Formats: sequence, structure tokens, C-alpha cells
Amino acid sequence: MGKTVMGKTVMGTVNAGGTAGRGENAAGRAAPSAFVLFGLQAAMVVAWSAGFIGYRFAAEHAPTFLVTFWRFALAVPLLLPFALPALRAAPRAAMGRQALIGVFAICGYLAPIAKSIEYGVPVGLAALAADLLPLAVAGMSMFLPGRRTGGLQWVGVGIGALGVVTVAGESFRLGSAPVWAYGLPVLGMLSLAVATLIQERIGGTDLSLPISATLFIQVCVSVPVFGILALLEGGIAPVVSPAFGLSLLWLVLIPTLGGYGLYWACLRLGSAESASGALYLSPPITMIWAHAVFGEPLSLTMAVGMCLSLIGLFYINREAGRGASRQGASS
Repeated sequence: MGKTVMGKTVMGTVNAGGTAGRGENAAGRAAPSAFVLFGLQAAMVVAWSAGFIGYRFAAEHAPTFLVTFWRFALAVPLLLPFALPALRAAPRAAMGRQALIGVFAICGYLAPIAKSIEYGVPVGLAALAADLLPLAVAGMSMFLPGRRTGGLQWVGVGIGALGVVTVAGESFRLGSAPVWAYGLPVLGMLSLAVATLIQERIGGTDLSLPISATLFIQVCVSVPVFGILALLEGGIAPVVSPAFGLSLLWLVLIPTLGGYGLYWACLRLGSAESASGALYLSPPITMIWAHAVFGEPLSLTMAVGMCLSLIGLFYINREAGRGASRQGASS
């Protein structure tokens, strides 16, 4: 069955259930080597973690929703030249699905997490809840027809979760937020999990948009949402200061174009568990960023947690590779 990916038409095998054989990725291409996939995941984690640093810096100069509105408003014209050729011939149904994914993956993920921090939930707790995404992806997968999470993936999910808890343990403390606010980061994490599973499920069917186009649609959907939230927060006029401009440049180029772009690339090339599982490394990498930029201390406990997260990611990727070999052979 022919599929168009990144502007090129390729042929891929489809099993009886209508999905690409696991010997190939959802794009119909041969699955990449573990080394290549791990390299992309590493770059994704660095870019994703940069978002926490960017928001910490930006929070000192402007409200959260105002920063987020301009973050995506500036990303739109940057993505347009790359997305326009594919958008001209894109099916409306595919564009609609990506708009829906954008609501869950960007608006539903960022808004509650940012708001929880504003209400007083400690950043460590918010990041901990947000980065338990692989548990939600694996759990939700159990209820999807034709979708199964292997044993080693569950082992990897558990070890990775232990690593996240270990890393966050030293900074784990209660804040001054109302009780209900502690559920907001969990809500954001569940929203991204839903987007992840939707993207993986439709990625091998009639979706023909390259990553630049899908990200463009998702960002476009996010602009009016965060514009409304910024207006409710006080207005959308940008803060005229070098610090505000620098924070926007950082958030647009690294976590938006780099973080989300690489996340969808890893999802297309691997599996939902491996793409989301890589985010287990986000808390320790974020702490390294914070140490380098803000002088926050590092410790042996954090190093142990990072090692556990790496081991968990290895098992998740290993089981995904086994699944690719088994289902590819049976296609």
C-alpha cells in the first residue's frame, strides 16, 4: 500500500488489521537502527527539557499564557515555508485530525502544567507528573483493540518511573497550591498520552503530512487558544524587553520546533512507548540544565535516577525492536 511521507511516496506492507507491519515503521520505511533512534531520542529530550528552563526564565518577566501565546504565534511564520507545499495537497480529514492532536498535545498538555506552577505547585512535582507519560501510554494501550504492550516494555516503564521518582525525590515537597491544583499536571500528562496514541494509530493509515506540516497545524490551533487564555490573564501585548525576546527565541526554536518536531519524528520511527519513554530522561536533564544556567546543585541521587531512566528506556526500545522483528516476519 502506497504512503506519502515527508513529500515522498513509499510502499509499505499492511497487515490484516490495516496497520503497517512492525518490521517497518508507520511511514512504511524500514525501522531505523537502535543507535539512530536513541540519538533522535537524546536530541528530543534535550530540546524538551529546555522548555522548562525557558519557562522558568520567562516567568520572571511575563505571565505564563502571554509567553506561550507569543511562543506559538512566532512559530507559525517560521514553519509556514516548510509546511505550505504539503498543505496545498493535504486531505482535509488529515488536517482535521492533526488539529485535534494539537489540542491534546500542545494546549491540553501545556496549559494545565503551566497553570499548576502558577498556582503554587512546585516545578519538581509538576515535572514528575508530566513525565510519567509512558505509564499512561502503556495503560491506555491495554484498552485499544489490536494494541499490546510487551513484557519488557512494562519492565522498562517501571524502571524508568523509579528513576523519575528517584531524581525528583530530593526536591519533592508540598507547595502552597490548593489541593485540586495538584491534579493539573496529571491532566496535562493524560492529554499528551491521548495525542500520542491517536498519532500512532493514524500514522500508518491515510495520514500523508510531513512533520513540518503536522506541527504547523498543531501550532496554528494553539495560537487562538493561548490568545484567549492570555486575554483572560490580562492581555496579549508583548513585553518590550530584551529578556522577554530572548525567552521567546529560546522557547520557539528549541522546545517548540526541536522538542515537538523530534517527538513526532521519534513516534513515527519507533513506537508510542519508546517515544514517550524517552521523556523519562527529562527530569534529570532538566536538572543539569538548571545547574548550568541557575547554579542549582546536583547530587549522587540524581545520577542514580538518571541511570535508572536510561535502563528503563533501553528495555522499552528493546521490546519495541523485538515486536518489529516478530510482526515484520509475519507480514
